Amino acid sequence: MINVFGCDNEAVFLDIIEETVFKSFGLFQKKYAFHRFRNADELIYCLDNQEITPHLVIIDAHFDMGRTKECTQRLHRLYPGTRLILISSDEEDMFLSFEYDFCGFLHMLGLPEKLSRALALLLPKIDESSGECIQLTVYSKEKIPEKMILRYSEIMYFECIMKKVYVTFVDGSCYRVKCSLWRDIVQKFCMLPFGVPHQNYIVNMNYISKMTSTALTISPIGKNIAISKYRLKEFRQLYAMLPARARSNHFLP
Repeated sequence: MINVFGCDNEAVFLDIIEETVFKSFGLFQKKYAFHRFRNADELIYCLDNQEITPHLVIIDAHFDMGRTKECTQRLHRLYPGTRLILISSDEEDMFLSFEYDFCGFLHMLGLPEKLSRALALLLPKIDESSGECIQLTVYSKEKIPEKMILRYSEIMYFECIMKKVYVTFVDGSCYRVKCSLWRDIVQKFCMLPFGVPHQNYIVNMNYISKMTSTALTISPIGKNIAISKYRLKEFRQLYAMLPARARSNHFLP
């Protein structure tokens, strides 16, 4: 499901945005949830709480007395893959908008038509998982706990060894994760693109380069991981649910 954030102090413009989003998503037959924000504090609280991952944010250039830049900086720090559309009634904001990492600038005049055209171009490009991030606390080399905001695409796999949890990133680095129980990590990552092929592993299935009925290989590091026969059927079903472009290979016998 795609989460759309509408951010404007004026309820009338939020209504216009919500109605336009409803029509556009209906044409593309995409599931979505629309979240309304009337002030910056509500938006920042939602971003910091990290309960909802924003995939598309439509925000007024003068949101909450000019706090737009504060909100967008927070947005891109926590969710760097989020798409942003800036709206305003002031033409000069079009030039100022380059301060933001945005997908488009729309004038309030004729907003429904302009937003519809923008969404028609943008929606096919939105990947529900590409912008998703999560917070992990890991131990540094000095054994100091540090919080990290990570894109799902940065994580290759988790491994549980002697009740201690380790995470390996795409650059090959490995850190011990601060957590009480392994099952807490399993529950936290019980969604695509992650799967559990073995009781001691969680893998990002986008990095599977080869799979048999007994094992899989994670590339580019060439890590081999056993697949439990009790989890094989469910794991294959999950893998089949990934977008075709994300699957790097077919099942091998």
